[in-house]
Amino acid sequence: MNKFFTGLAFLLIGILFIYILVEGKERLEQKQVVSERIVNGQRSIELMAEMENMMHREKDTSSQTSSDEMPDYTKLYPDLYTEYCIPKPMEKGKKIAYLTFDDGPSENTFKVLDILEERNVRATFFLVGTSITAEREDCLQRMVNEGHTIGIHSYSHICNEIYCSIERYLDDFNTIYQQIYEITGERVSIYRFPLGSNNGYSKKIKDALIEEMERRGFTCYDWNVSANDSIGKPTAYSIRQNIEKDLKNQDYPIILLHDSAINDTTAKILPDIITLLSEKGYEFDTLDKRVPYQFQW
Repeated sequence: MNKFFTGLAFLLIGILFIYILVEGKERLEQKQVVSERIVNGQRSIELMAEMENMMHREKDTSSQTSSDEMPDYTKLYPDLYTEYCIPKPMEKGKKIAYLTFDDGPSENTFKVLDILEERNVRATFFLVGTSITAEREDCLQRMVNEGHTIGIHSYSHICNEIYCSIERYLDDFNTIYQQIYEITGERVSIYRFPLGSNNGYSKKIKDALIEEMERRGFTCYDWNVSANDSIGKPTAYSIRQNIEKDLKNQDYPIILLHDSAINDTTAKILPDIITLLSEKGYEFDTLDKRVPYQFQW
C-alpha cells in the first residue's frame, strides 16, 4: 500500500512539475511576445518620428536653400510685376500679321497712328523711355484708346549699359515701366530687347534675364520679318522688298518696323505695306494675342 501511495505521490509531483514547466514556458513566451511588441512598437514610433524629423529637416533645408539660392536681383523692384498675357491659339488656315514698331514715340508715331486708325488696323509699339516727351504723351494715350498694345523696348536703349548686368537691365526696365503706367494707367506685359534677344551684348545674361522677366510675368517677343528700315538709308522699295522676302512661308509674321525720328519712310509706305499684307490674305492683330516668339539661333 505504502508503495502505491509513494508511486502516486511521485506521479503527481511529476505531473505538477511538467505543468509548471509548460506554464512557465508559455508565460515566458507571452512575456517575450509582449516585450517584442513593445520594442517593435517603440522602434516603429521612433522610426516614424525620425522620418518626420527628416522630412521637416529636408523641407527646412530646401526652403532655406531656395531662399539662399535666389539671386539678390529677385528682391529688387517689388512692384515690377505684371499679369501674364494669355495668347490665343493660332488657328490653322488663318493668316495673321503682327505689325510692330520699335524706338518710338516720335513725330512719325502720330502719322503711323493716323494711318492705322484710317485702315482699322491694330499694331504693337515697343517704346523707348527717353523718347517719351511731354508733347508725345498723347501718343501713348492714343495707343491705348485706339486698341493698340504697348510694349517696352527700354528706357535708354544704351546696350552696353543695360546689358552689363541683370540689375542694370531691371533698373532701366523699371524706369520705363513706371513711366508708362503713370501716363496711361496700363501695366505693360510684353517687351522686346534692344537688338533682339540674341545679341552680342546680352549673351552672358540672356537666359537668366529672360527667366527673371518670365518670373515677373513679362513675355518677350522677337520678330521673324524685318523691314530693315533702321539700317542705312532705307527706301520705300527696299522696305517693301525686305518684307516680301521674309514673308515667305509665314502664316503668323511678326513684322519689325520703326517709328523713330530717324526717317519717315516707314510712315510714308505703311499704307502700301498694309495693302500688300491684306492682298496676301493676312488679317491684323496685336502681339500680346500671339504665341511668344524668340530667336532660336
